[in-house]
Order: sequence, then C-alpha cells, then structure tokens
Amino acid sequence: MKPQMRTKPFSISPHPDLLYLTSSLEQTLFKIKHVVSTRAGLTSIMGDVGLGKSAVLRYLFTEYIDDAKYVPILVPSPSFPSDFAMLKSICADVGLPRRRSFIEQENELRGFLIEQDRAEKTVVLMIDEAQRLKGPHLELIRTLLNFETNEYKLLQIVLAGQLELRTKLLDASKKALRSRMYLPSLLSPLSLSETKEMIQFRCEKAGIINPFTDEGVARIYERSNGTPREILKLCDFSYVLALQAGEKSVPLPAIELACQEVSLEDEPNELE
Repeated sequence: MKPQMRTKPFSISPHPDLLYLTSSLEQTLFKIKHVVSTRAGLTSIMGDVGLGKSAVLRYLFTEYIDDAKYVPILVPSPSFPSDFAMLKSICADVGLPRRRSFIEQENELRGFLIEQDRAEKTVVLMIDEAQRLKGPHLELIRTLLNFETNEYKLLQIVLAGQLELRTKLLDASKKALRSRMYLPSLLSPLSLSETKEMIQFRCEKAGIINPFTDEGVARIYERSNGTPREILKLCDFSYVLALQAGEKSVPLPAIELACQEVSLEDEPNELE
C-alpha cells in the first residue's frame, strides 16, 4: 500500500511551509527582519539558481501579511517596460489610483507611505527575480528610498536575485544605490548534513517515513552540489520510481536513473 501523503514531499514550488531553515537561512531572515524593523531601507538576498531565494521571500511575505503592523507588497517578476510602469504597478498593488504623470504617481505613493507611517504601519516592498531590474528600475528604487523622515525610511525594500544582481550593483554607475544597501545576504549551497536534514524535514511535512538511506543521500548530495532545487528534483523522481517498484526505501539504481533523467547533461538510461 502506498503511503498517504499530506502534501507532495519534494515539491520545488517555493511554498513557505516547505522551507527548511538552515542556520544560514535563519541568519538571512534575521538580517532582513532587522533592516525592516529598524526601517533602514534596503537589503537583498542574492545567490545562484535554485538556492531558495524565492522561498525565503515568500516566507517573509506570509509572515508580514499576517501581521497588522506591516503592509507587504510582493513583485514576483519585475518585467516592466519602464520605471513609470513599475511605479504604477507598485501603487496598484496597494489600491492607489493610476496617475498620468510620473511625478503625480510618485506623490500618490509618498502620500500613502506617510499615511501608513502615521498609522504605525511599515510598508515592505519585496522584489523577486531582481536581476531583471534595468538601470531605470534601479534608479527608481534609489528614488523611493528618498521617502524618509529625519530618522528612518518610509519604504523598506528587499531585493532577491541571482548573482547578476550583485554584478549590476557593483557597477560604478550604481554606487549611490549600493551605498544604501544594508546587511545583504549571499546564499550558499547546503552541506551534506543539511541535505539530510532537509530531506527528513520534507518527509515529516508530508507525513511519510524517510525512504532515503545515508548512502542514497550522499549520492544525491554529490550530484546536486548541495543545490536545494536539484536535491528535491532528484528526491522526487527517485521516490516515485521506488513507489512504482513497491520498494520501502529508495534503492541506489533509482537515484542513478533520476540523476540521468533530471539532468540535461546525461543521456537517459533505464532502471535495471
């Protein structure tokens, strides 16, 4: 009989409830929350593909949306044709009317931020896939950080992006924006022990017994280089293969086949 799962154990979707918090991610969350709570203005999460940036951002968004003291805005993909389009989209997310000119729209947002501040609420703008931001968009972010009192920023901004974002921020033309960045976080791959702990965490969330042996986890770690998304993809397919074969634990041949099937680099093979 197949186990009754509460949720798909190895989903790669950035669901907040499925985020395994390593000590590194806990430190990242601590830094972001510190920047937001002290209203320092701008911080970021950067890292290679598949390390969990989107999951961290959605985790934060869920926390803030459940807290009446915050007004969170989540931009999942900043594919805006212009800085004005980006500004209008941000305003629309909090129910502000669209204005004809950039200055009018900017004033609309400034008024909103002042109102929220008087109500003792903190507005937090979170932008995922921030490496897609172009020069005018980054300049808009710098401009929005000018909305401030004598003591703090009225808008808190969290950028989450791939390493290209770091390259953009290090450009000499972005010195003014870079100087406003406070406590940025750079995500790293998981260690072997963290890989094992994440797999166990996912199994507990799904209500199943962990089907992976230490040897199997070591192989998954080796092939994934500790990248969470790749780990989950390998776990997902090898676990499905084990279920189909009626196995209680995932055999190494299933993991080897999964390594070939989920990668664009290897030729597919068959499970012996």
